Amino acid sequence: MTAAIVAALGITLATVVAAPAGATTTCSGTTVSTADLATGCTVTSATLVLPDGRTVVIPGAGTTLTVAPVTVAGSADPGDVVVTNTGSAGVAVQTDGSWSGSPVAVTRERAALQRRVLGASVAGPQAVSGQATSASCGSTAYSLTGHHWNGTVDWRYNPTNAKASNVSALRAGAAAWTGSITTCGRTVTSSASQQYLGTARQAPALTDQGGCGASNGYSVVGWGALPAGTLGVTCIWSRSGGVAVETDQRYSTRYLWGSAATCSGNRFDFRGVATHEWGHVYGLGHVAQGTGQVMKASASTCETAQRTLGAGDARGIAALY
Repeated sequence: MTAAIVAALGITLATVVAAPAGATTTCSGTTVSTADLATGCTVTSATLVLPDGRTVVIPGAGTTLTVAPVTVAGSADPGDVVVTNTGSAGVAVQTDGSWSGSPVAVTRERAALQRRVLGASVAGPQAVSGQATSASCGSTAYSLTGHHWNGTVDWRYNPTNAKASNVSALRAGAAAWTGSITTCGRTVTSSASQQYLGTARQAPALTDQGGCGASNGYSVVGWGALPAGTLGVTCIWSRSGGVAVETDQRYSTRYLWGSAATCSGNRFDFRGVATHEWGHVYGLGHVAQGTGQVMKASASTCETAQRTLGAGDARGIAALY
């Protein structure tokens, strides 16, 4: 891996130091903290209570859960959370780059994440003449979460309590990252694939605190309560090698939303925010707010520009697919 690619991905390689052997006891109780996990105890069934109050059901052994929120501009970002249950080595937790949990699991997962992220090829976009540019064309920044899909993302939509009635806006957000993508005067081709299967009866597996429940094998998008300042949250479950197997999304019923071709008033653009959350689904993380990319952490009202990928967004999806 060249130094140029490492710099392009914005990753600092840390020396992996051997950790002491972890305990082989099972974590006690139905809820655990990161301090509990630091003992190296194993988890078969428990809910992790994060320091900020969010809760996540710890996935089964051999599974990683990624929790990715998008916030209202100006609100505090609770941060992305990645929880990996290694089985016998315990559970590793990463919150916006800070690691906690079982020392053995942290050492293992940090190294595995670096291999997955740096293993993505950096595809160079091909120039296309005569294309308009925008503010999001000024940056090629992107970040990768470490997961990807080997096949099509099959998903359903539950409209219960919906604040925006146009499901086509959601579908457009999902499709924005697939196929031939022309933006900022350049074209990339993404093999990412998704398929809308229709209406779902079950609700997405998310909590009112902005955390994730248990995986059930179905990928569902829907609506519900979320903390103030949080517009939406996406949960992604992945397994060996970072291969994603399920994703759920919840959009907040706290705010006003719009789904028309144009947006007006004190509303958030459903299609734009959905485009951001689908970026998380496919494996992209947040970039700095000032880059203007779809994958910046926060959105403003009527930010319809977020429907269109920026230069860094396109570069990131091409690196993955």
